[in-house]
Amino acid sequence: MASTITRRQSPRSSTRLVSSKTTSRYFSSSMDGNNSGNDTVSGSTAMQMQEDDNIQSCTKRKIKSQASTSSKKKKKTISAPASSTAVKRTKSFEPAWWGNVMTVKGGASLHSHATTAAATAASSTIAHANNASTSNTSFPPVHTLILGTHPSTTSLEQNEMFAHPQNAFWYIAGDVLGFRRSLAVSTATGKPYASFHSHLRYDEDEIIEYPQQLERLVSKGFAMWDIVAECKREGSLDNDIQDEIPNRIREFCEGTLYNTDDGNSIDTAEHLCINRIVIANGTTGGQLFVKHFSDWFMDGKLRAANDEMSQRVLKAVMNKSKKSNNGISEHSIEVVCLPSVSPAAASFTYLEKRDAWEKGCYDPGLADYHRWNQSKGRSEKLRQSTPDMIKSHATPTKQTKSKSPKALTTPSPSKVPTARLFSSDLAKLTPENDWIDLEVSPEELRPSATLTNGQCFNWLVVENESDTADATPSPQKSAWGTHNANEWVGPIQNRVLSIKETPATTMCRVLCGPTDNVKEDLRRYFRLEIPLAPLYDEWSRQDARLSKIAKSIPGVRILRQDPIECMFSFICSSNNNIPRITKMLSSFREKYGTFMMELPIRNVGGDSTTTSIFQFPTLATLANATEEELRAIGLGYRAKYMIETRDLLAECGGDDYLQKLRTTPDSQTVQDELIKFSGIGRKVADCIALFSLDQDDAIPVDVHVQHICSRDYDPTVLGEAKSITPTIYKRVGDLFRDRFTNYPGWAHSLLFVAELPSFRDVLPIEVVREMDDWRGLEQMKKLEKKDGNKKQSI
Repeated sequence: MASTITRRQSPRSSTRLVSSKTTSRYFSSSMDGNNSGNDTVSGSTAMQMQEDDNIQSCTKRKIKSQASTSSKKKKKTISAPASSTAVKRTKSFEPAWWGNVMTVKGGASLHSHATTAAATAASSTIAHANNASTSNTSFPPVHTLILGTHPSTTSLEQNEMFAHPQNAFWYIAGDVLGFRRSLAVSTATGKPYASFHSHLRYDEDEIIEYPQQLERLVSKGFAMWDIVAECKREGSLDNDIQDEIPNRIREFCEGTLYNTDDGNSIDTAEHLCINRIVIANGTTGGQLFVKHFSDWFMDGKLRAANDEMSQRVLKAVMNKSKKSNNGISEHSIEVVCLPSVSPAAASFTYLEKRDAWEKGCYDPGLADYHRWNQSKGRSEKLRQSTPDMIKSHATPTKQTKSKSPKALTTPSPSKVPTARLFSSDLAKLTPENDWIDLEVSPEELRPSATLTNGQCFNWLVVENESDTADATPSPQKSAWGTHNANEWVGPIQNRVLSIKETPATTMCRVLCGPTDNVKEDLRRYFRLEIPLAPLYDEWSRQDARLSKIAKSIPGVRILRQDPIECMFSFICSSNNNIPRITKMLSSFREKYGTFMMELPIRNVGGDSTTTSIFQFPTLATLANATEEELRAIGLGYRAKYMIETRDLLAECGGDDYLQKLRTTPDSQTVQDELIKFSGIGRKVADCIALFSLDQDDAIPVDVHVQHICSRDYDPTVLGEAKSITPTIYKRVGDLFRDRFTNYPGWAHSLLFVAELPSFRDVLPIEVVREMDDWRGLEQMKKLEKKDGNKKQSI
């Protein structure tokens, strides 16, 4: 083995980032047809609006403020310079709750982008109510209504609530409900949002798209709406709202919102048990709510929460309410004013906002949800039902038909790829090369669960042209999350291969490169010399949860990748998400790799073109690469790590050094060697060791894996530490190694895959419920702990 190496000093970040969000499949691409009088936002792109919207509004307010100050004595009106943002009259969305968000009859989504007019919303909600008698056991009564003021121009443009990339709402919701919203990186500068990205609790493995974020929220009994239904406003600031008309919030809370003149009225009160109304925009939102709903307070139906902000904002109206003869109703709704989630509200830090939202909104709301869930018990009726919330992850948009319960969410316009690969086009390449049967059963290998879970980044998904009506657009240069596909194409060493999964076996075909020994090389790549089915049986005897998962996700294998490719690939994974990693590596291959072939693709317009495939660079082809060049192709601060690792690896012997690590019997020794390279910490080292160096007892540990251990093996591993310390890291790994005596890294990966959002819909329903219940119990524990600390302080 090579001599011990001395690490070159360079900083490392342990923060993980994830991909940006998409537009909701519950919203149509334009405003509802009844919005003919609604001047929707247009002209500028979503990115321009995100960067400029609040800046323009803040500039206008600053000018007006300065003009007002300079003219106090003369009492003259000084007009502000004309702004590029026109004053527009806009309308809000309809309310979002499980009754019109979650999937119901016929697999159709009932939540559309619409005005708040009852006529617009009634038909869909009535349709759901008619079905509620068979589905209401799956969802709790709505206990918490979260109110924004009015959608920003960004939200209207993207058809998403709280859509601004720096709005804290979905980041906080993700921290509480177990997902992460987005990359948290500026699209303009490529830099992380310093105010909160390092504080987010979940990494890229927990990314879910906007539709699933919305589903996760409403399935727990939360609802969302806006105070203002319609208004004039320049920009997106609440203080600029003019001529507003409020939404029918009281009718919603009382279950009469969807009453219509045609006699087709329904009573949704049985689905609502509103305990609290949460004002999401601080003082301004609270004042606007009081302005339009003071009579509701006067009737004794609303009361201020006990926190300082709510008491201060609602003090005047509560004093008037106390002086009235009505008093406070026994069943009054608590009104909670929380720090604004808007990026313009900079007086609160992200941690302060999250703490306030947990205490005032999510902790009591989730406590309501779990009380309801516990009241249901584990009745046979609940066990046999199939909640729509599980199927909802597979529901296509209204314009498509669902072919399989594993169908993926339709990407937003911002994430729809510029090109798509089709099997019929690839079939025209090298027709002389036939498909080769790897002669491996589904129990031994399923590429749909092996190539798509994040251990490799070199595969592209291929679509079947006969299914274009309901095909999922290819995530260009990424197979991530495409477990519902059955064909992928990508480079391995000096070949470009197509891999096809069939019900009985796995096939391969050479598109470029040598055709001899293909079957043997692929069997080596998939490590087929290791029988997997007996391991599944053994692990199932050793772990109860894995035994439930095993039949749902067969054939999850650990790959034997090229060590150099794996090493540099996972250095790029630092502070990153998988689609962005694959984009970086594509540029890296194109810059320094060897050209292999052109693949036929079709762009969004249907025109045919090609995309180039390159072999992964070698140390020799990287010899003259510079940090500046790597930064120029998008690697950012990782460029320095790549250069330093290249130099140190060359000094140690290059590929020969890594091949020697592959034969090292102790994974801890391998980890100790790898972390001496720049940009490689414990988790990245264990990823390299497990996915390319045959270190089958290496356990890559992140927060996701830590939670698995805390839930299934040892609740104390979460502890009080705010990060994964070296001690916790080793302890979590040892829990897996002690439980699974053979190939613990493989067993760990199977459990890891089962936790990914993209595999959630294939799991047994009881497993999904157990996962959700555990997250809920953790929230209840946090609430009890906070209450205990509060009592001690008193």
